[in-house]
Amino acid sequence: MSYEAVARRYGRAIFEIGKETGTLAALARELGDASATYAASEELRLVLDNPLIPEAQREEVLREVGARAGLADVTKNTLLLLARRRRLAALPEIARQLALLVDREQNLGRAVVTSAGPLSDGYLDRLRAELERATGRKISIIHKQDPSLIAGVVTQIDDQVIDGSLRTRLSTFRDNLLRT
Repeated sequence: MSYEAVARRYGRAIFEIGKETGTLAALARELGDASATYAASEELRLVLDNPLIPEAQREEVLREVGARAGLADVTKNTLLLLARRRRLAALPEIARQLALLVDREQNLGRAVVTSAGPLSDGYLDRLRAELERATGRKISIIHKQDPSLIAGVVTQIDDQVIDGSLRTRLSTFRDNLLRT
């Protein structure tokens, strides 16, 4: 099931609450951490998503997890609301949507750069500078390696993908040859 529409609404509401209370950065960080915990723990998901467990017990589990994690009241209340409305499964997507809104607010872009092998710090710095110039935003780069690319670099910023990999060039060349 896709929770994207639900996540956008909740993400926007949480974003507004964070701005009003002045806790936007902390709220986004805590919600991201809670999302990671929820996604990583199958036992926690089984308890929190089980309709046979009374709501009071599920809420007590959430309160206990929130207390141990040192979550702020706003974050705990958000998680409790999501649990009451049976929307905890959307938590990872909500956290992602909230992070996107925070990035937009701070004029920050996140680029995922995938290459066949390791890239030097100098290359990544030049790429970051070029992406910042092109987008007008501060860019944070996450570097991943995928040997199947053969050579070249694939860069993704938000929904835009710039594919400069040899794998794609060879595939395009093969397709062109087959068409002629």
